Amino acid sequence: VWAGLKLRGEGLKDFGLTLKPISWKGVIKVFLLSLLVFVLAMAGFIMGSILMANITGIPENADMGGYDYLKDNIGMLLLTLGGVYVVSSFGEEVIYRAFLINRISEIGQGTKKATIIAVLLSSIIFGLVHYEWGPMDIVQTTFMGLALGICYIKLKQRLWILIFAHAYMDTILMTQMYLANN
Repeated sequence: VWAGLKLRGEGLKDFGLTLKPISWKGVIKVFLLSLLVFVLAMAGFIMGSILMANITGIPENADMGGYDYLKDNIGMLLLTLGGVYVVSSFGEEVIYRAFLINRISEIGQGTKKATIIAVLLSSIIFGLVHYEWGPMDIVQTTFMGLALGICYIKLKQRLWILIFAHAYMDTILMTQMYLANN
């Protein structure tokens, strides 16, 4: 993504990722907006869950064996969270919201229809890359991605808000894995 931006003479600011001085009022506004985005993303996740439960029934518990390393190890939880924030919270928002939505929309010359298609396609791709936990997770994350994509557009591509919201979700997920093993 970064190399492609450089080749085009663009930067991460073109995706809504800027670092500029911010007041306490601005910090509070970003925090509150990120909480709103978090709630909307979780609502999307829940809608995907309800849809799949009505189609396939409620699935067995997912295999969480890959997270056994977190058991009774707060240090590993904190280390894992650090990695997850970089790869998942930051990385997924840059790729699936900023990059894909902008580039797909650009193909359609930035029209409203192209933007809608871009949000839908990026959401589907986001869902498909979460295949490792099965069809339920694909649909859940597709709906969550749809909510995040809509927020990205409605918030005028203010990517940090989405990154923070994604970090809240990742924190809850990893903490759940830590607690589920204890």
